[in-house]
Amino acid sequence: MATSTVAIVDVRPDLTAAHSEAWQALGQPGTWWSGPQRLELAATARTAMTEPSPLAPWTAPSTIDGWLADDLAAPPHAHDAIYRVARHAGTLTESWYEGICGELTDLAYVELVGIACTVAAVVAFRHAAGLAPSELPSPVGGEPSRATPSNLVPAALNWVRVTSPADERAAVVQAFTSVPAEHQRLWNLADAQYIPDLEMVDPHWTRGTLSRPQMELVAARVSRLRECFY
Repeated sequence: MATSTVAIVDVRPDLTAAHSEAWQALGQPGTWWSGPQRLELAATARTAMTEPSPLAPWTAPSTIDGWLADDLAAPPHAHDAIYRVARHAGTLTESWYEGICGELTDLAYVELVGIACTVAAVVAFRHAAGLAPSELPSPVGGEPSRATPSNLVPAALNWVRVTSPADERAAVVQAFTSVPAEHQRLWNLADAQYIPDLEMVDPHWTRGTLSRPQMELVAARVSRLRECFY
């Protein structure tokens, strides 16, 4: 790997802060997973994203002797799920999702996907910038809050339930609303990495670096290369 010409001090402070806050939250109790469980799942997601010879989409880590530790905090099928989400998202099907929800609750799955999103954002950015990988934080004790919104409804645009009213927002916007803490964390990341939500409608908004058309060109190019079609 080439020597980086980027230092962390060269990165916008708000972006550094957003990444740091999201990364530290990986070790903290969530809504449906404990701190140790979230940290384990984050480690599996990071391995899935970074290993040069990944497991095939149909191969579950739990079926390979020695791939997972014997003293797991999170159940093996959760590790199987986050590995596939993190490395082979394009292969997911609704029937696969329904099978996962036979092992996990749908809301635990939403948080699990949020963990994968956080890991992807931080790991990919640091790799692209040539920065050293971040060490995972230490786990924080405590129980998950299990806070459940009272207005959850099925959605036509998503497999998962969302908060009512459904389908009045884009699928990507409403996807995590059933787990409000995870939803807020991910939008804090989006505000720093892309455009603050309130500025989305302004075609001339800029931070003083890239223009809005330049930002959209980068976003569209990344979406195309990552096969993120929505």
